[in-house]
Amino acid sequence: MRFSLGSVIVAFVGLVGLLTATEPVHAQGGPALSKDPAVFKAHLVQFIQLTRRNLRDIQALPDDDSIPVDRELRNRVSQAYGLVRAARWGIELAQNAKTYKDPMLDLAYNRIDQAMVFARYPVDNTYVPRAEYVSQSEQNLSRALRLVQQTLVILP
Repeated sequence: MRFSLGSVIVAFVGLVGLLTATEPVHAQGGPALSKDPAVFKAHLVQFIQLTRRNLRDIQALPDDDSIPVDRELRNRVSQAYGLVRAARWGIELAQNAKTYKDPMLDLAYNRIDQAMVFARYPVDNTYVPRAEYVSQSEQNLSRALRLVQQTLVILP
């Protein structure tokens, strides 16, 4: 009886600690979230630069499935995904701050939303056979790059 009551108390204290944390989840080293167009455009430019590098590195991966995908590459594709996600969030904040509906922001948001899905593939699918990973990552990242480049032209 004491063991289960002690476990419940420890779990409750842990839950209270998580709920009362003063640092927001997004402030843990990720890109800054802002409705300022200069900030989310900068995220998109960084995404393009990082994704081009990631594409080159993915294309250069060995065909051997027994060698895992390099941790540094996995971190960079995750970082690129974080940048496009932060830009999407910034565009959404900008949309919500406007008193009128801006069709250009809506168009930009839709493209970034699609780009985010494509940018997610190499982050989540490192377990698939290497040839498939390289092929699908190359296709998805190329699509994400095109969508982000189009978005940069659309944004004010």
